Amino acid sequence: MSKHFNEKKTCSYAENWCDIWGRRWTIAGQASMRLHSYLPWLLLLATTGAKAELACGDFLAQLGKKPTYLVYQGCKQDRNRQSEPYTARYWVHGRHAYQAEAYLRRNYGLPQLQHYCCIWDSTPHFWRDRRTGIGYMLSMATGEELGKKRADWPTIDTFYVNVDAYAEDP
Repeated sequence: MSKHFNEKKTCSYAENWCDIWGRRWTIAGQASMRLHSYLPWLLLLATTGAKAELACGDFLAQLGKKPTYLVYQGCKQDRNRQSEPYTARYWVHGRHAYQAEAYLRRNYGLPQLQHYCCIWDSTPHFWRDRRTGIGYMLSMATGEELGKKRADWPTIDTFYVNVDAYAEDP
């Protein structure tokens, strides 16, 4: 049999040492050696889970290349919702709604707006920034409107865009 299976170990816990295969180790030294061998894995775990610090702000501008027709209205944290997201609000005039929808679809995968009853609305869409690990829930909608066709969008006064940012997944 190999030496591994016939391991002979003698320890004196009062004197804080163990004798393994004829080598004397301090007990603290063994623990240190075990920790040292796991250190690269522990560091990898710590860095892969790291996320950027999240605070309220103009998220679309922070993510880059926000068009000027997406007008930032402000941001606040909603402590009454699960995961307490930060919500940045934007508005877009109807004459720029096509461009805003195209921008959000191209850059963040937002689904195409659909007409439901009396509003235009996208289903909420989750997107994660690969650089920071922060997750965003995006949506675009109108208030109650009479326009039932996309051709009516330029006559609609305001479209609303909400971007919820989550430090933890919702």
